[in-house]
Amino acid sequence: MQATIVYEGAQVAGARAVAVSGGRIVGLGDPASLRRRFAGCTVRKVSGTFVPAALDGHLHLVEYGLSLGEVDLLGLGAELALARLQAARQTLGSSAFLLARGARPQVLQALAQDPESLLALGPLRVWAQDFHTVLTDPATLRSLGLDRAAPAGGEVARDGRGRPTGLLREAAATPLSDATKPNQEACDRAARIAIEALWRQGIVGAVSFEDEQSERSVARATEDLPFRAYVYRYAGGLAAEERPAALSRRAARVGLKYFVDGTLGSRTAWMFAPYADAAGFGLPRLDPAAAGEEMRARAARGFSLALHAIGDRAASEALALLRVCAATDAPHRIEHLQIVAPELPLQLAQAGITASMQPCHLEQDLVEAQRAWPDRLGRAYPFRALLEAGATLAFGSDAPVEAPSLQLGLRWATGADAVGGGEFHAIPLEDALTAYAEGVYRSVGRRGGRIAVGEVANLCLYARGPLADPEPVLVLSEGQVVHSVEGAYLEQASEA
Repeated sequence: MQATIVYEGAQVAGARAVAVSGGRIVGLGDPASLRRRFAGCTVRKVSGTFVPAALDGHLHLVEYGLSLGEVDLLGLGAELALARLQAARQTLGSSAFLLARGARPQVLQALAQDPESLLALGPLRVWAQDFHTVLTDPATLRSLGLDRAAPAGGEVARDGRGRPTGLLREAAATPLSDATKPNQEACDRAARIAIEALWRQGIVGAVSFEDEQSERSVARATEDLPFRAYVYRYAGGLAAEERPAALSRRAARVGLKYFVDGTLGSRTAWMFAPYADAAGFGLPRLDPAAAGEEMRARAARGFSLALHAIGDRAASEALALLRVCAATDAPHRIEHLQIVAPELPLQLAQAGITASMQPCHLEQDLVEAQRAWPDRLGRAYPFRALLEAGATLAFGSDAPVEAPSLQLGLRWATGADAVGGGEFHAIPLEDALTAYAEGVYRSVGRRGGRIAVGEVANLCLYARGPLADPEPVLVLSEGQVVHSVEGAYLEQASEA
């Protein structure tokens, strides 16, 4: 886009107008002065507030796009979930895998107690809301050999008589994921669907976690769509000789992801002390001593490392691993950090490691945290503690685990002390918005996320504000209008 457009009438960085040309912000200030300065510009009159367009600091782009076509069980009880699955099976026919997502772990457990219904629904793959537990039918379980043994780092749930129930946790879900893997064409289509959905939320880029096939889809989509993608590949699927690299005009592979533990919902997050409502300390996904050498070698090749760590033991182990890895262009990261040891925020900040967090997880996980960690809630979701320690916060959604709603994330990040436990967790709106923009750029070693002359024109116009409105009325990505609603422009005219 080369023509200069002046958007006037909205609050923007202390001014009432912003001029955009060639994909960048070229002027901020008084509407009349910008009109005179950019003779022949197009004027678009708007009302509301411009804020920097967000980047999602942690999601799975292709998986999110695919999930939008699956059966949604989010928020349903077991009876309604079963009815929805049965209706979907009738529509789908008898041979194809029935794919569903979003079920609460308790709902999956209830469904697993009815093997006859599962057999009638099969072949079946139903993800829990956290995507770390999955349910399948008895026939599929047998065909994959999961009725006999679980892969290392995984668990096949069994009933009181030792029979598999169809519930698979962590690495035990991998064979089922492989059996239901979509083809390249479906992944390509899903990447574009996801980007269009993110634009509607005011999100113009993302840190995305992908395998080899979905990385190709991200690269293809971002070659022509104005959406920035910073890809972290799953470490187990990348050849030893690979390095960070540009993937397309707007996408780059910057790092690798490792799983240190599981999740709160599945009670597989790795803890120092046992859960209050479940046996055990969680489920480690790797041996830190064995993984350390590989991580150091990967970092030496220039890869930023992102370590999934939800439990406090996992977060501390992740920090210890990253502290001895060579620095790279993009800082190393710890993903999620839903509960931490008291000393971790300052240690993480001093080590220059990014705190990649998803405030929107509280929408589903707060009740789980209250059950699992009632004596430790003061150390859960420590946004304020990390911010005050000086850590870089990069906020995201973990879509498709949660919907990539900026409003939802901001509400949980800035709200009153909803977590409880005697400490204040919330942070100011300005800091939360920074964590969705500048913080995400910093987390991948880039600059951006500001409204200033010379910056890329990534802008969102809100009628009232990002906390009040479920979505923006106008979104610019690299100066291009990628989303608008009726009435976004009050007036449009060309200036002589």
